[in-house]
Amino acid sequence: MGRLRDAWHALRGYAAAQESRASRWQPGGGSADTEVASAAMTVARRARDAVRNDPYAARIVDLWTGNAVGAGITTRWPDAGHTAAWRRWAESTACDAERRLDLYGIQALAMRAVVESGECFIRLLPTAVTPANPIGLRLQVLESDHLDTTRVGMLQGLPTFHGIAVDEAGAPAAYWLFPRHPGAWWPGLPLTLASEPIPASDVLHLYRKRRPGQMRDVSWLAPILTRLRDLGDYEDALLMKAKIEACLAAVITDDTDEAVTGPAANLLRDAQNRPVEAFEPGMILYRRGGGAVDVVNPSGGGSHAAFARRALEAAAVGAGLTYDQVSGDLTQANYSSLRAGKIEFRRLCEQIQYGMLIPMLVRPIAERFHAQGALLGLWGADLPEGVSHVPPAHEMIDPLKDTSALIAQVRAGFVPQPEAVGAFGYDFRQVIEDIRLANEHLDEAGIVLDSDPRRVGKTGAAQDPAQLAAVEIAATGAASPARPAGP
Repeated sequence: MGRLRDAWHALRGYAAAQESRASRWQPGGGSADTEVASAAMTVARRARDAVRNDPYAARIVDLWTGNAVGAGITTRWPDAGHTAAWRRWAESTACDAERRLDLYGIQALAMRAVVESGECFIRLLPTAVTPANPIGLRLQVLESDHLDTTRVGMLQGLPTFHGIAVDEAGAPAAYWLFPRHPGAWWPGLPLTLASEPIPASDVLHLYRKRRPGQMRDVSWLAPILTRLRDLGDYEDALLMKAKIEACLAAVITDDTDEAVTGPAANLLRDAQNRPVEAFEPGMILYRRGGGAVDVVNPSGGGSHAAFARRALEAAAVGAGLTYDQVSGDLTQANYSSLRAGKIEFRRLCEQIQYGMLIPMLVRPIAERFHAQGALLGLWGADLPEGVSHVPPAHEMIDPLKDTSALIAQVRAGFVPQPEAVGAFGYDFRQVIEDIRLANEHLDEAGIVLDSDPRRVGKTGAAQDPAQLAAVEIAATGAASPARPAGP
């Protein structure tokens, strides 16, 4: 009894665990997949409707796609064979099963689907080898609706939970997918669909993992959908109120002897004594009563601006963005506030890039690309060392200040030069080669730029003559003059 009493007192020490009349918090205790499975489809449909009709929801999807993917997360190969084949494949529409997007467009499409619906599937399909597709691989992007969540139980010897079959370790072994979208229909297509198990090795499942053991996720808009909808309803009500007030010019109360009693006494009528059922601009209405003229003065918007700002601030926080990003309102922003907000957002964005996009999408595609090429004899079976995946660079808020700070960090040895170059989205090895070729062309043309540190100092003055001579010798390949013989 003593232990139970101590445990009870410890429980009461947490306000969030106490029961009271003011708190009727009864959360569910299901696993991550149980909670997601019961809500994912409904939330996804509502999120898509919001993206189609709510400007802020559409903006949130665009912001996450533009910042996390941008122009694309590029893959850098250490050898020429992989690099040439990758460029032909990734930068053409041959990698897309629908022949519409290149690899970086597929990345953006998948990211949009994840933010909007919570998850996305990419099938790895074989295809014929062509000059544009030298490894015979194409990618098919599928919405979350393609997963047959009715497949539950022991199927083909594997435990299956809402369309995902798992092995003994809990890793996905197969996905039950519909061959086409369940909501698609046109004449000639069968009304019923049968899902098929697709091996997990041929499917990339892209989603944000938030809880241990979680195999699916809900729309990123789930925490803010009701708030955005309430804001939209509030603005619609204000707009309707303003329209009605703008239609009315005056209400004249008639004091004739023809008094009317009952419900008809409060009816508003036009000049022809007809009941008014719709409002038009400039209307003058009549009613019977004590005789007066009431001019309609539209009321102000009240605290709409403050309410809308608070609602958008909460929506931005729930979406992992900043208020100025979602609202586009920069009236109260300055360099310090923008920088502070962007630093936090960039950390979260990098977490999405390196915790979801690269391990679940970019790296598996590169590994399958290498495996397909190895089967065709284009290169060896072992994945080469030094393969890197570079996300797009974030634009600087103040380029002059940020560049000066980066230069100081490199010169002090706090940041390696390859890391500084990678912060702009470039490959350090490729940058070195580009600089070497540029210097060769400048030397051949006899042009000296004030940005060339081999010849011009930071202040614009010429470098030391001995250093210039060494540069000339290195550029021309000439041997240094022999020292004269001694006496």
